[in-house]
Amino acid sequence: MNAISRSHNAPNQQPTTNTPRLQAQGLSLSYAGKVVSADISMGVEEGKFSVIIGPNGCGKSTLLRGLCNLLPPSAGQVLLDGHDIARLPPRKLAQEIGLLPQSAQAPPGITVVDLVARGRYPHQGPFRQQSAEDERIVAMAMDAAGVADLAHHDVEALSGGQRQRVWIALVLAQETPILLLDEPTTYLDIAHQLELLSLLRQLNRERGRTIVAVLHDLNQACRYADHLVVMTAGKIVAEGTPKALMTPDLLQQVFGLDGIIIDDPISHTPMIVPR
Repeated sequence: MNAISRSHNAPNQQPTTNTPRLQAQGLSLSYAGKVVSADISMGVEEGKFSVIIGPNGCGKSTLLRGLCNLLPPSAGQVLLDGHDIARLPPRKLAQEIGLLPQSAQAPPGITVVDLVARGRYPHQGPFRQQSAEDERIVAMAMDAAGVADLAHHDVEALSGGQRQRVWIALVLAQETPILLLDEPTTYLDIAHQLELLSLLRQLNRERGRTIVAVLHDLNQACRYADHLVVMTAGKIVAEGTPKALMTPDLLQQVFGLDGIIIDDPISHTPMIVPR
């Protein structure tokens, strides 16, 4: 993946404030009448790269879906700039929050460039006329995600890793100030995983994007995250920097893992070594 160029005009970029733009208040989320996450209150760290970690089935993906109203709450609310997101027009919400879900499905027969161009829909009028600026942003997003050479390929004909990078390009083309990514490294080999995480960190550092990602690899989470959110059994049990949070006790209590924490010789972040 290539570096994404710095834009001179980032229309959705917001200044960092003491009050998080995106907040959950007493949030409960349910599937088929069963409560999955209950009474969650949190503020998404503004201008930070946050990573949600926790064992399988603990509610990480559910929380991400709740934060963008893809899963409406059974109790509580999510606020964006003090407004309940359930009451915001979908187009307005899509201009502010981009989501890469865990299992995205492309329409049959669509090409890469046409799928990525859909990321521009929230910024277009009712007739979805694509401007020269839209085309520039789509091309930039495909280049950043490493799929520019696949622009006219059928998405269905691509490998799993290639399709994942196409979806990443779509989210980049959406150009939202807040990005939510559910296991974005799925289907990617290790080299592309690290390229993607480096790209996300660059977007965060250079473009001021607020990023929240669900990751399973604890060492990658510690290396790239400014802020960790630890979940278990549908609840947030700890939040903080990787260095402050990652201890042998937390590994044992949350993941049932017996391990030690050492200093990563490259990034000088916590590195987990199972016993």
